Amino acid sequence: MMSEEESPWKYLARCYLDLQHLRMACEARLRKLSPKVPATVRRVLEDYYLALKNEEKDFLAEVVEQLKTHPLWDWCQRVKGLGAIACLTFLGFINPHTADTAGKAKAYFGLIPNVKIKSGEKLNINPEGKGRIWLITRNVIMQNDEYYAPLYRQKKEYYLNTERQIFKNGKWIKFPPFKEIIANPKLCPDYETCKAKLEAKAKRLKRKPKPPPCRAHVDAMAKRYLAGILVSHAAELMRQAEGLDTTNFKAHRNYIPPKP
Repeated sequence: MMSEEESPWKYLARCYLDLQHLRMACEARLRKLSPKVPATVRRVLEDYYLALKNEEKDFLAEVVEQLKTHPLWDWCQRVKGLGAIACLTFLGFINPHTADTAGKAKAYFGLIPNVKIKSGEKLNINPEGKGRIWLITRNVIMQNDEYYAPLYRQKKEYYLNTERQIFKNGKWIKFPPFKEIIANPKLCPDYETCKAKLEAKAKRLKRKPKPPPCRAHVDAMAKRYLAGILVSHAAELMRQAEGLDTTNFKAHRNYIPPKP
């Protein structure tokens, strides 16, 4: 069995991201070029950008042939909004040998709520992986996958219409339904903290404070819920492919199986 260090998927995923970042950086540079830049210079940059774009495309096409041999590929093809890049991301960022629970898999992507980094403490969170999984989740919602998109919408409705109790900072805090908080942000237990942050940012940018982003907050919470499910399902399928135990995933309260 392969360790995380020996996994070829990790190297393929990171190499693809490096190529993508370089292509995007070159594209951004082209957009910012001054009209005064000589045409000869512009042509060199344009040729280089096209070369990077073709290299990225060829690299992914070659990787796809290898992805097709992994059981996770079939699941990514079944889910609208997933695909080759999503499959490569899961395989590159999830280590099935250490992610033996849904919680461990989600924690690496920073999908555990109310976790803050304290001074002198290091959390095992991959910021790049977190950014990628947010893009993947958004794609699944936008493509309206018939299995996963309703989970996002149901969770959003739950947050909007349900009073909840959350254990935070060592105590239980009662949160009213978000539709009430959206109508009156002062009802939110985090109102003063949120207000202070908005005022500090406004002062730094020398503008008026924006209103609390309560509607965006509830949407982000629902997306994080779905992102956690996608990561959990990918980890479960990867462990299954390696012949590893998946009991911990199935024993989770309100367990939802991967899309059949």
